[in-house]
Amino acid sequence: MDRADHRVRRSARRDDAPHPQRRRGRGLGREAVGLSVTVVVAGRTAPNRAVRFGGEHDDLDAGGRAALARIAIPAGPYRVGPELSVVSTAAALGVAVEPDPSLASLDIGRWRGRAPEDVAADLPVWFADPDACPHGGESIRAFVARIGAAVDDGDQVIVASPVAQALLCADADRYFAVEVRPASVFDCR
Repeated sequence: MDRADHRVRRSARRDDAPHPQRRRGRGLGREAVGLSVTVVVAGRTAPNRAVRFGGEHDDLDAGGRAALARIAIPAGPYRVGPELSVVSTAAALGVAVEPDPSLASLDIGRWRGRAPEDVAADLPVWFADPDACPHGGESIRAFVARIGAAVDDGDQVIVASPVAQALLCADADRYFAVEVRPASVFDCR
């Protein structure tokens, strides 16, 4: 792999089942070349399982807690996003919790709590245009820029899935190409 490229690697689970190595573009945006960040994705919530927008604002479900018991994370300190699932994830992993509002998830406006089929007519423009915000909240471009500005070299963060996507995407145009699973760990270099 070219030295100029970032490496995005998922860490091994506690049960020693390795995660496949993943590379999602350069990660951390083009502006962040040279940054090294560890990203821990919050555990699953019932709305995540039911595919509802804004599920990160709910508490973890039993499956989310069980998945967290199987991951290993590097020693802290960690910066922790403010959503309930993120705070609960940090607590379940034994991380001191002081929520950091700069790591807040995407503001999806009036879509919060709704299923994708409820807003199907608006999804094509949202997926195609990172400047669009048919939900009345934050655009993907503004969100990716905000999150990129919130992290520093060497940070270790526990965040909601949308924040992890923003940290792992090469740029806002590629945000939806990044796939993250709840209760996963990425080392971005």
